[in-house]
Amino acid sequence: MKKFLNFSLGLLIASTLFVSCSDDDDNAMPDLSVNKGVVIENGATVTITTSELSIVDTDTEDIDIVFTVTKATENGILAHVDDLETAIENFTQADVAASKIVYVHNGSQTLTDEFSFSVTDGDNILTGTFNISIGEKQISYFYVLNEGSSNGSITMINRNDEVTNNYFSNANKGVTLGQYPQSMAMNEDYAFIVVTTGNGSGYVEVANKSNFTHYKTIEGFSYPREIAFVGDKAYVSNGKGQDASYAKENNEVYIIDLNTMTVTGQIAVGAGPEKMVVSNGKLYVANSGGWSNDDNTVTVIDTETDQVLETITVKSCPKDMVVDANGDIWVYCSGKPDYSNYPDVTYTDSGISVITESKSVVISYDLTNLSTSGIKNIAINKAKDVVYFMSDAVYAMNITATELPTTKFIDATFYGIDVNPVDDNLWVCVADYAITEGEVHVYNTEGIKLKDFTVGYMPNSVSFSY
Repeated sequence: MKKFLNFSLGLLIASTLFVSCSDDDDNAMPDLSVNKGVVIENGATVTITTSELSIVDTDTEDIDIVFTVTKATENGILAHVDDLETAIENFTQADVAASKIVYVHNGSQTLTDEFSFSVTDGDNILTGTFNISIGEKQISYFYVLNEGSSNGSITMINRNDEVTNNYFSNANKGVTLGQYPQSMAMNEDYAFIVVTTGNGSGYVEVANKSNFTHYKTIEGFSYPREIAFVGDKAYVSNGKGQDASYAKENNEVYIIDLNTMTVTGQIAVGAGPEKMVVSNGKLYVANSGGWSNDDNTVTVIDTETDQVLETITVKSCPKDMVVDANGDIWVYCSGKPDYSNYPDVTYTDSGISVITESKSVVISYDLTNLSTSGIKNIAINKAKDVVYFMSDAVYAMNITATELPTTKFIDATFYGIDVNPVDDNLWVCVADYAITEGEVHVYNTEGIKLKDFTVGYMPNSVSFSY
């Protein structure tokens, strides 16, 4: 006759346990004293030790305590250290004590795994579940947007650092991306590439995210620049482009229905709208002035009603923005350029303006010795508490600081700067000439360069995909 006992253990990671034992008092009941599970990084291999899984049995040797896997892991394998490619079905407490049992994650974009087991000392049986927590998703693909000269392109870099140039063209049987792609963003299903042409007929190329094959072209723009998502809508900032007089002219943000991939409306904003960010249900639009370089405002739009709430004055020529951990908006303002002594260009009223989201209060910091020519000059780390920006070099600034840093984080400037949202590494774009292959450099959070990649002409940004 069998008797059954159900109980639960207070463990670091919850597990299930079922106990069966015989009436034979000569064989002591084993105790599942430790079943904590493990926490590992994505794609890693971890040893399961007695600190994570342990049976204590006062009258049975470890080698005679046998685990049987009753439900295998799904996102990796449980293996013996001598053969990491073959899943095991049985192991002993002695194997665990000798650090012989490992879990090998398969690198999939999963956050958990588990295996169920029964364990016996020959007479008594315990059952349970061992939980595995997998670190946050890892970036699988890095997409570099190259402005090019006559035709732009996309470079794909995979997690093994393998580079594929002309990725979009290769995926579409030689069809090119088009002239001067300016920005790119991705949602769950699609990649949206904003193409700013020289003839005033820009468009948004929509590609399937899985393989970058063409899905649709959204047309009707004159000088599209950036794209931002809110729910089932996208917003595209649109300017006029160069004219003979470089006259200032107010422009618009177009609204796209992501269900139909069609333009459904437009919102009047300032001149030369560039970067857009979203904070607390509001869309912030940086009005750079366009070719006139003569605007110093940020338009704030309610994303529920698509109505302008207010226009905020910042430093001159705002072009790039990030949102910090408090929801505040950091606006990079490149300043009004003076070309009278070209090729020596000077900038006036350049700086970083911080908009407090809750009150629309602006605090500005002056940038001096500005030498960067790009428009993608500010980025923020994963925790959103450190801002990276460029002037005569790359600087790192904590969002609690009350003045700009003077110590250079990287003693160089680049055409674009982005931060990997998983490991916080900086990806910077080097674009010297439109006829020379560009480069992307990767730096860690200590400012140490880790690696380089050769990419297409005039790279300006990197997008990260899981």
